[in-house]
Amino acid sequence: MRRPLRKAPVVAAGGLAAAALAPMVDMLTILLVVLLRTWSTEPPLSLAEQALVLPTSRGEAPLGAGVRIDVGPEGLYVEGRRAGSVAFHLQSDEALVTEVYEALQARGGDRVVVRAHQDTPWRLLGKVMYSAQQAGYDEIELVAVSAASL
Repeated sequence: MRRPLRKAPVVAAGGLAAAALAPMVDMLTILLVVLLRTWSTEPPLSLAEQALVLPTSRGEAPLGAGVRIDVGPEGLYVEGRRAGSVAFHLQSDEALVTEVYEALQARGGDRVVVRAHQDTPWRLLGKVMYSAQQAGYDEIELVAVSAASL
């Protein structure tokens, strides 16, 4: 016994069958996921020096709020204002960076976010973090650029 052949679904003139819309819905879902994955609530990254290149991190946690210290190839900056020379403090034997210490004491708070150039010597980073600690900051965070945000 033979089965009768099914007829193709009747489509109104100029319309699409429901089965033809399925791939478009899949594509829209993929586009939505890509958009949400690349969306960032953080403001665009602005650096105190053009030559400041931050190291890259695999972490995706957002940048914490706090007083921002930038350690560039040529200068130290607290909230975008120059607070000293890198060359001077690399040659100095003092552990405390006085300009950073005074700027942090004037601002007040309990959290510092240090953004340093990828080639900054650890000796200078140690001095900056020590200065923040001496200024009364309990939380000191050393950050890098997230690879996911690039």
